[in-house]
Amino acid sequence: MAPEIFFKNISKKYPSGTEALKGVNLEVNKGELFSLLGPNGAGKSTLVKIATTLIKKDSGEFLIGERNPDHDPKSIRQYIGVALQDNELDPSENAESLLRFQGRLFGLSKAQAMQRADELIHTFEIDAERTKKSHTLSGGNKRRLHCALALVHKPRLLFLDEPTTGMDPEARDRFWQTISRLNKKEGVTVFLTTQYLEEADKHATQMAMIMEGAIRYVGSVKNFKQRVNAEKHGTLEESYLAYVKQTQEHEAMFV
Repeated sequence: MAPEIFFKNISKKYPSGTEALKGVNLEVNKGELFSLLGPNGAGKSTLVKIATTLIKKDSGEFLIGERNPDHDPKSIRQYIGVALQDNELDPSENAESLLRFQGRLFGLSKAQAMQRADELIHTFEIDAERTKKSHTLSGGNKRRLHCALALVHKPRLLFLDEPTTGMDPEARDRFWQTISRLNKKEGVTVFLTTQYLEEADKHATQMAMIMEGAIRYVGSVKNFKQRVNAEKHGTLEESYLAYVKQTQEHEAMFV
């Protein structure tokens, strides 16, 4: 079976001179809940933006759902859902109208768009915010609306870049119940970046570690924890911090 996401030698250098990605190779299988971890500035958001056709790579190749972005970027945008860090919402529109408009953009009829908006408002428990202008919503509710917008067209692959920033613990728990149901019951592949490592520990089965634009580890969350803390049986957060420290100390020896 072909991987859902396939990256080969992906490189990206910004005009400022920052080399964000240095020949990234990575595969994600269909139906996985996959987490990309790494420090701030490691290249996580850059890789997500390339995969979602928001920015162009400098070199390398990649496929999304066996689709080549160089040949068929429109098909990829139909196949994926994207919720990035920034809440890019029209401040003058309410939650319901934004969801309906998104549905129409993706080719739904007026009736279908109305029905889908209702479904997602219920799913993400924002009924009380249905008619509120988006600029009046709390940070957590903006994030839930943003994720709902990413799901209007029922994508088979969902990119979540720091999705629960600004949510309180209860809202985060409800959010993950929704995403886990999509992943496990509907087979939606989820590609996650998060600074809340307990989320990746609890929900992801496979992961990659990226540092300074290069992939340092790819495999299961369980194996990563065993590899770093073989004798301690620690959490992913403990293993992550230990791994970063070990890597920095090792590299400092050669400076």
